[in-house]
Parts: sequence; C-alpha cells; structure tokens
Amino acid sequence: MILPFEPHSISFDKVVYAVDMPQEMKNQGVVEDRLVLLRGFSGAFRPGVLTALMGVSGAGKTTMLDVLAGRKTGRYIEGSIKISGYPKKQETFARISGYCEQTDIHSPHVTVYKSLLYSA
Repeated sequence: MILPFEPHSISFDKVVYAVDMPQEMKNQGVVEDRLVLLRGFSGAFRPGVLTALMGVSGAGKTTMLDVLAGRKTGRYIEGSIKISGYPKKQETFARISGYCEQTDIHSPHVTVYKSLLYSA
C-alpha cells in the first residue's frame, strides 16, 4: 500500500514560551508570575531541505522543537505557528507529522520509519 505524501512547510514568528514562575524563585524575591524560556523566536523549515539547528548546550533548541511539535502543553505559548501558510491546529498537525523526542532511544536494528511510527 502506498500512502499519499504531501510536503508541508512550517513557519513560526515571534513565538514566546513561558512557564509558571517556580516557587523557589518567588521565595528569592522574583515578582513576575511567568518565567520566559524562549523569547520571540522566528524561522521556517521547508520540505526537502536539510536544516541544522545549532547552538550551545542549554540554548533552548530542544524546547523550541518541542513547542513547535506541540509536546509542551499546559504552558504559555504566544506568537504565530503556521503549516504551509495556515494557522497550526494541533489535532491536524499530529496526524500529518512525526516527531521523535530527544529522549527517544532508537535501536540500530529498527528503521527510521518504524521509530517514527512508534513515537507517533
């Protein structure tokens, strides 16, 4: 069986990701209610183009990808995320994409397809 494949692009503009301020930080005198982990990142990924995401450890690369993939829930996400020019709807996006988290362990005896299928 051959499944139809339609390539899609993803673009994001001025995306901000924040979490509730940890109680420990509030105890130390921080007055803000939210801790901003990613501030105003923008970019795009095109189908068929290998893209390298580079930065120092702790820069937020994994967090950014988790936000774009919809794996970060219950937090505060602002900005624009679009799939092929249309606003991203997580229910639809989850059905047309595959995403393996950084913590996933992949066996050398399993194909990339099977790893994506398992993670999806």
